[in-house]
Amino acid sequence: MSDDNFKIQRNLWENPWGYVESFFIGFGLIITGLFLEVFSSSKNAFTISYPYNVFFLVGYMLLLFMLFKWFSNTQLIRWLTKVPASISSIALVTFMVMIMGIIPQVTSQNNLINNLGLNHITSNWAFLLILFQFLTCLGLISIKRILQFKWSNFGFILNHVGLFLTLIAGILGTGDLQRLSLNVYEGKPNWIATDLNGQEVELPFAFYLKDFLIDEYNPKLALVDNKTGSISHNDGKNLYLVEKGETYYFHNFEVKINEFFPNSGRFGKRYEPVNEIGSPPSASISVKNTKTDSVQNAWISSGSFRYPYESFKISEDYSVVMTIPEVKKFSSDIDILTKEGERISTILEVNKPYKYKGWKIYQLSYDEKMGKWSNLSVLELVKDPWLPLIYTGIFMMIAGAIYMFWMGNKITKNN
Repeated sequence: MSDDNFKIQRNLWENPWGYVESFFIGFGLIITGLFLEVFSSSKNAFTISYPYNVFFLVGYMLLLFMLFKWFSNTQLIRWLTKVPASISSIALVTFMVMIMGIIPQVTSQNNLINNLGLNHITSNWAFLLILFQFLTCLGLISIKRILQFKWSNFGFILNHVGLFLTLIAGILGTGDLQRLSLNVYEGKPNWIATDLNGQEVELPFAFYLKDFLIDEYNPKLALVDNKTGSISHNDGKNLYLVEKGETYYFHNFEVKINEFFPNSGRFGKRYEPVNEIGSPPSASISVKNTKTDSVQNAWISSGSFRYPYESFKISEDYSVVMTIPEVKKFSSDIDILTKEGERISTILEVNKPYKYKGWKIYQLSYDEKMGKWSNLSVLELVKDPWLPLIYTGIFMMIAGAIYMFWMGNKITKNN
């Protein structure tokens, strides 16, 4: 019996290693990583920043070159350059990504998930170790094809080197990624931002907000159930745009908008257009009961931080209300002030960042309580110095795919 067991063990790990051995090694790395998560004294995400990540990248690439150049005949290096090692590492990386998709990546009520680090997969030791194995396979195979260069392998080299650069830059660049937010008020320069941990960061330049602008849609008209407070549906539609002259029908009520003011103030029994901070939109409406032919007139308003809203009770069951106007777009007219005395003017809009000295400056938010009268603009600043390397890797993969497609067509035509 002992001889049979010895023979099975010998066959399992005999040279060359195949898929079974590869998955054994991969699961071993994952288990090791999970042990590190449980017994690690620090629960902070593992990252390295400049200049240590650059030293690591250079040292790692030199190590891969030396391993292939002088140790390519060893069983371990031969295995890392073969298909089973690559396929098993890809499968296990995919497995870890699936866990990330299933388990929310936030602090969990389940202590087991927290202790194993399954709520932060991208910085989990198990994920990093199996990804490191995949990168090592990728790097060694790329070096092998480069040293044995043939034009027929050019697309393969571009794809593999591009993927290697994209992944390694994404991992090592995490420590250098800066994401800051900055509050700037009209007429007051500010150069102090805050990071995700609430720590203050002094910028080498300042922002000066000249004007904050908001464009709004017209408010909407709605019928509210007085008993439940919910908006009543009207043949599948429940909101109607407030425009002068429009007529809408709610159940047995005909509602006509006689007047509409985007900015107004209350003067006695009516509203008049004014241009003041906090002046809300208002509308004069006529409500006719189609069953009794009775007509009622009233003013309604969505209100603001300065004025209360006004609705109109048209029956015991329903009231007509005006919703708060929805924001169409908002933007900041800012100046960037440099230490050299330079003044750069630009307008920031949502999803239209401005690039300056490696920073991407986004329009993020504003004082929502003040609405279109906000004198505060919240900016987001993002700096990722490794992004060009990631883009380089992506473009290499695209070029490799195009080259392989072109070569495939060429071979087909020749045949």
